[in-house]
Amino acid sequence: MYGLVNQGMRDLVVERFGEATWKKICARAEWNDEGFTLMQSYPDSLTYRLVGAACAELSVEAGPLLEQFGEYWIKFTAEKGYGELLKLFGADFKSCLKNLNHMHARMGAMMPDLQPPRFSVEEESASRLRLKYFSKREGLAPMVVGLLKGLAGRHGNHIAVEHRPRDQGQDHELFVVDLLN
Repeated sequence: MYGLVNQGMRDLVVERFGEATWKKICARAEWNDEGFTLMQSYPDSLTYRLVGAACAELSVEAGPLLEQFGEYWIKFTAEKGYGELLKLFGADFKSCLKNLNHMHARMGAMMPDLQPPRFSVEEESASRLRLKYFSKREGLAPMVVGLLKGLAGRHGNHIAVEHRPRDQGQDHELFVVDLLN
């Protein structure tokens, strides 16, 4: 994953729990905490180690932490200059979801090692969407829940998200998203 992701996790931890807690997490993850180069690719294993160390240090499960991170990620990337990019791909929540693959393709032009997930969005009704999530990375579904909530909030929407894990033989996970307002 790119340094931008790891930096986002660092900023979340420091903002909510302090610099000393981040230092402890880095020690647990066997990372020297030199910081991250935002546009540099790092091994996925480092990101997973940091998340695991954060869970141990904060005494939380990975799911809730990843969901918090997903919601935080929307704010974090907007502050890092990607907020305008989000606006280009949709003036509202539904449009933005439908254009996630286009946004990732555009990001791939700047980040050649990017291996983003792929999404398929179906409108079941005016207030219900079915989002299929395709990714080679395991265990990140809670982050997607947080991303959806953060993205909805950015567009002034409130949502409920139901995650339906991948069934045997399926190549995707499913998220049923209900717009509440």
